[in-house]
Amino acid sequence: MGELTKGSKFSTKGGMWYYSQNNQQLGPISEDQLKAMLRGGVLGGATLVWKEGMSDWTAVADVAVLASVAPLPTQIAPAPQTAANPYATPQRVAVTTHSPYHAAPPINSGGILAFAICVTVLCCIPFGVVGIVFAAQINQKLAMGDYAGAADSARKAKMWSWIGLGSWLVLIGFYALAVAGGVVSGNFR
Repeated sequence: MGELTKGSKFSTKGGMWYYSQNNQQLGPISEDQLKAMLRGGVLGGATLVWKEGMSDWTAVADVAVLASVAPLPTQIAPAPQTAANPYATPQRVAVTTHSPYHAAPPINSGGILAFAICVTVLCCIPFGVVGIVFAAQINQKLAMGDYAGAADSARKAKMWSWIGLGSWLVLIGFYALAVAGGVVSGNFR
C-alpha cells in the first residue's frame, strides 16, 4: 500500500481520479493523464482532486503521489488553512436588487398602464398609444434591474397620458364654447 495523502495510506494502484476546474467536477481520468495535466500547467497545486478511498476532496499539493508533479507557483503565497470545496452544500446568499441606501419607490405599472389605456379608448388615441408604449416598458426594465429606466418610462407614460386627457378636455371645452356661442347668437337649428 502506497501513501496517497499525507498521513493517510491508500492503494495507489489503479483507480480513476476526479478533479475540479472552474467549480465543476471533471473526470474520471487516469493518474497518468492527471500528471500530464499537472506537468502541462493545465492544473495546479491548489486544484482539488479525489479518488475512491479518499475521505474528501484534497488539493494536489497535499496528495503525496501528485505533489512532486504539480508545478511550483512563481510567487509563493501563504497557503490557505483549508481548500474551498466546490461540492459542499450550497449556502444561501442574500441578494439585494438595489442599494439599501437609495431605496427606489415602488412603481405601480398596472395603474399607469390602465390610465394610458383609458385615455386611448375614451379620449385621444395618438397620445394614449404613446402612453401605452412607455407603460409597457416599465415591467421589462424592472425585471432587468434598470430602476432608473423604469422610473423614466413611468414618467413618460404618465406625461403622455395626461397630455392626451388634457387635449381631450381642451377639445370638449372648445366644443362647449361653440355650442354655447351658437345658442346665444340664435344660429342654432
